[in-house]
Amino acid sequence: MWQGRRAQLWLEKLGITEPFSGNAATQWKKLKSELALKQYMIITRNNIRLLDFKVYKEGSHGDDWLAASPYGMVADGSVSSEGGNMVGALPWAQVPVFYMPQAQGLMEILDRDWLDLYCWTPNGSSLFRVPRDQEYWCLLKTALADFWWKHVHPARQILSVAPTESSMEELKLLRPVARHELFNSIACASRHLVRRCALMRMHLNQMPRSRLRS
Repeated sequence: MWQGRRAQLWLEKLGITEPFSGNAATQWKKLKSELALKQYMIITRNNIRLLDFKVYKEGSHGDDWLAASPYGMVADGSVSSEGGNMVGALPWAQVPVFYMPQAQGLMEILDRDWLDLYCWTPNGSSLFRVPRDQEYWCLLKTALADFWWKHVHPARQILSVAPTESSMEELKLLRPVARHELFNSIACASRHLVRRCALMRMHLNQMPRSRLRS
């Protein structure tokens, strides 16, 4: 949903540019993710099964282009950990709208009915229960499938053979626009789903609630 991210992701999928390798914020998150997962297990008493990579409907040729890398899985759901990337950061007061596509995609690929989103920061934490929504996934998958089959797949076919002037012109036409035609519908549905997410727990290290991230 980031502005310009579709074109950047398209170039990455074609091997034209290197995938995003991280920055100071993402490195901080990686360092703190183990601590966050331990805290989650203490709070919920859930045991986490680590899973590095999961292909959607493995063995199904039509859907195996989709995959996900969750932080972990519990008996009936999945777990994702976010935040903790700034010294002065505070936990979310609600699930960010921009996170909903990722959350629903994880639940669909892992076939789980809910996802626990744990936001950890040095100044406190918050835990949300995100419900799965099949109608939302159908909307999101339409946009994802368009990106893959109308832009990535045909572009890869062009690049798989010796380039010509005409094929390079065809390749330029396959570059996706900044936003999919369903962007507004997905954003609206995301805001609706945010209101359905339950705040399970909020803990602040003596910080005023007026400074909570939203």
